[in-house]
Amino acid sequence: LKSAHPPRLASTAQFDRMSRADGGGGGAAKIDMDLYSRQIGTFGLETMGKLIQMRVLISGLRGLGVEAAKNLILAGPAAVVLHDDELVELRDLGSNFYLTEADVGKRTRAQASLEQLSQLNPYVSVSVVEGPITDETLAGFSVAVFLGKGEAELARCNDLCRSRTPQVGFIAADCLGLCATAFVDFGDAFSVRDKDGEEPRSAIVAGITQENPGAVHTHHERRHGFQDGDWVTFRELQGMTELNGSPPRQIRVTGPYSFNIEDTTGYSAYVREGIVS
Repeated sequence: LKSAHPPRLASTAQFDRMSRADGGGGGAAKIDMDLYSRQIGTFGLETMGKLIQMRVLISGLRGLGVEAAKNLILAGPAAVVLHDDELVELRDLGSNFYLTEADVGKRTRAQASLEQLSQLNPYVSVSVVEGPITDETLAGFSVAVFLGKGEAELARCNDLCRSRTPQVGFIAADCLGLCATAFVDFGDAFSVRDKDGEEPRSAIVAGITQENPGAVHTHHERRHGFQDGDWVTFRELQGMTELNGSPPRQIRVTGPYSFNIEDTTGYSAYVREGIVS
């Protein structure tokens, strides 16, 4: 299906502001606070600062691939490189909204998509790479995204990403009618700190016992909403201050208003107040 809402182009005035903020040279990346204000509100300034330095390879430019490329380019990484050596087929016109009948059998999907994708955001370098994905192809990329590929090719590319130093982040995805799949491999040292995109749950602490395991009780005004295996942190506790600001710890839920943590017999006694998140 064609996109119901055409992507918004960055204006020339915004581009000029960005150039002036960067001194017109090749110094450290700057963030256009006007253009990316909504994203900064969603992602945070630190994440946006990392995003604008990323170089991303997108391999596979059918419907899912071109949508991913469009959204990523609008988000504003340093560079997006397109890869798809397959010639445009007539059926591609129903999913890739940048292809035309004039492209069928004459240009690759990557070549035919390049011009319009490169116009979406003047801050982003958009280019095409051709040929099979090799170790050399992946040099310098932060993340490589593979869409609509077979299992053997995905396994090969994943191994290549893992073999790089530093490792290239690997994302694989496919869309099959009403079903979709996604796989992410950012390395053994990568930690996911956001389980589901929802705001972290918090509860007011009503008591913590000194025993093994320590039992945490929350106020009965509202269920704490935690589940077995969740990781929590504590703040603003008066008494048992060893828990304040300490690394996340895994819990075992014992009821809607209670859960267990580690051995607390060696901690100071809990007095009052505190938040668990």
